Amino acid sequence: MRIAIIGTGITGLTAAFKLSQKGHQITIFEKENYLGGLAAGFKKKDWSWHLEYFFHHLFTSDKAAKKLITELDLSKKLFFQRPKTSIYFRGKIAPFDSLCSLLNFPFLSFPQKIRTGLTTAYLRLTNNWQKLEKTTASQWLSKFYGQKVYQILWEPLLTGKFGEQKNQISMAWFWARIKKRSSRLGYLEGGFQILIDKLVKEIKRNQGKIILNHEIKKLKDLGKNFDKIIITTPTEKFFKTKLPKMFGAISLILELKEKFFADGTYWLNINNANFPFVAVVEHTNFTNPKHYANHHLLYVGGYYPQSHRYFKMNKKQILKEFLPYLQKINPNLSPITYRLSRNLYAQPIVSVNYSQLIPPFKTPISNVYLANMQMVYPWDRGINYAIEIGEKIADEIAKN
Repeated sequence: MRIAIIGTGITGLTAAFKLSQKGHQITIFEKENYLGGLAAGFKKKDWSWHLEYFFHHLFTSDKAAKKLITELDLSKKLFFQRPKTSIYFRGKIAPFDSLCSLLNFPFLSFPQKIRTGLTTAYLRLTNNWQKLEKTTASQWLSKFYGQKVYQILWEPLLTGKFGEQKNQISMAWFWARIKKRSSRLGYLEGGFQILIDKLVKEIKRNQGKIILNHEIKKLKDLGKNFDKIIITTPTEKFFKTKLPKMFGAISLILELKEKFFADGTYWLNINNANFPFVAVVEHTNFTNPKHYANHHLLYVGGYYPQSHRYFKMNKKQILKEFLPYLQKINPNLSPITYRLSRNLYAQPIVSVNYSQLIPPFKTPISNVYLANMQMVYPWDRGINYAIEIGEKIADEIAKN
């Protein structure tokens, strides 16, 4: 079959790889001048590794990603290690990534710590997300963790991620975050760009074609040249949908001479709703700075409504707005260089009973299929689930 794929994110590339393996004629269309979507990376002249525009890592439970990495003969590049995760609250950084750190967490009483541990254990053990999706995260968390714990640990993160939509978010979304998270995180030597490059190489080896700088705005733009079409871009770009609108993401990447987190923290959750970002991630506290000219790399990120003013501001304006808050954490911050990445379609707004809103792969339009991050529910967006849904759509197409 002649198959067109719209979008070269991990889902599109995985589907193209799997279908081209089966002998189908694949053509992929990408509106940008680079491949990989949200997982794409860049490399400066004095760096030996790529860096993603938006921070990424794998969990030990990410079976689809590990399987594909092995299939592409990249398993020797995959490594897992345990970085440090902390919380910023009331002007202090406190580790929060183990039972020991929970017991030492200074902002909860001992009974609150016990309740937090038991409730988190329940979420790790249960598989009944269908029941959880019937209620909101804010209702469930405040009830079972307790109002005080909710206000300290979870409400600031829900606010930071979903803003005014925080009270609409399904508890199944939160469950997935707890269920799949692992203390050890994975990364590829060279960055995830090597996964993208290998997929592209294999697609081309299988006679697949990739066309960059070519935006498909209407399906009729493809004419009658293809037997089937797979759309991997956001649903609303082509169809009227019942799915809630998505949030966009801002990722400010700072290059520093000195460490930002002297205590070795990799991931810092900002549990202060007044901050304009929700996470600060020091990539080089997880990977070795030697791969980046011995400089330290810091992501500062947040999720915002698509109409937010940040999507109209340049990187200098964003830095000016973020800098005073970063200097509250480290007054000595002084970036060498910085760059800004943004994407309007980065985070599905997962509402209550979201499973009832997800469309099937096959659309009402003959021979047109849909597979994107809005459909990986109950899991959250990420490389593993982009691969998983790419494989599923490839199987769906191959059997029809």
